[in-house]
Amino acid sequence: MTTLTAPTDTEIADVLDKARAHIVRYGYYRHYLYNTLQQRAGLRIERCAVDLDGAIGVAVHGTPLHLGRDPLTLATIEAVTARTNAPSVAAWCGYKGNGKARAIALLRDTAASLRAGVAA
Repeated sequence: MTTLTAPTDTEIADVLDKARAHIVRYGYYRHYLYNTLQQRAGLRIERCAVDLDGAIGVAVHGTPLHLGRDPLTLATIEAVTARTNAPSVAAWCGYKGNGKARAIALLRDTAASLRAGVAA
């Protein structure tokens, strides 16, 4: 029997740092989990530009694809969503004006608040 424990704020913040680093390095793509045009052109999927959900997937699983909703992925998505005015991270990505700079800031600020013990 496997017991799943809730991720700590530090674990979630670490995922957010990795997600942010992926976007900084490979780019932000607000329309889907990852830039399918890049992937179809031969770029490995884990090196494609991603949206927030895809970046979290890469940070947790090494791929932007949905491999399941484990506790760490769910907690991380919930932490980010709680800091937005959107019903989901996917919806937030689609809002006008939410580009790369805002996505990076959202991930950075969410991680910092979790490390400081500040609620959303």
